Amino acid sequence: MGLFSRFTKVKKNQIEETPVHKSDQIVFEKLESDDDRYLTKLADQLISGLPLILNFDGLDIDQANKAIAFFSGVIYALKGEILNIQEKVFLFATHDVYEDGSVEEFLKEIVE
Repeated sequence: MGLFSRFTKVKKNQIEETPVHKSDQIVFEKLESDDDRYLTKLADQLISGLPLILNFDGLDIDQANKAIAFFSGVIYALKGEILNIQEKVFLFATHDVYEDGSVEEFLKEIVE
């Protein structure tokens, strides 16, 4: 029984474990605001272990710099990493999201 698993009932009194891949838990967000409460809610998701793919295209340069600086600080505190996927699109994640290999596979699919 894993921490991030879904259970499917197979037979009476038997449960089959179906793993949840980290790539299925990615939060996608196109930022439209640099509001502190909004950014903090996204950071809370990151702190809880969910990887974030954030698109900064909807922000002006000052707003984007503020948001990137904020998320960079969160990632630094979590000892995670930032990956530039496309221009103005970044993945923010902790190192444990790469354990099952599904995030790498997902990234290969969207980059190609």
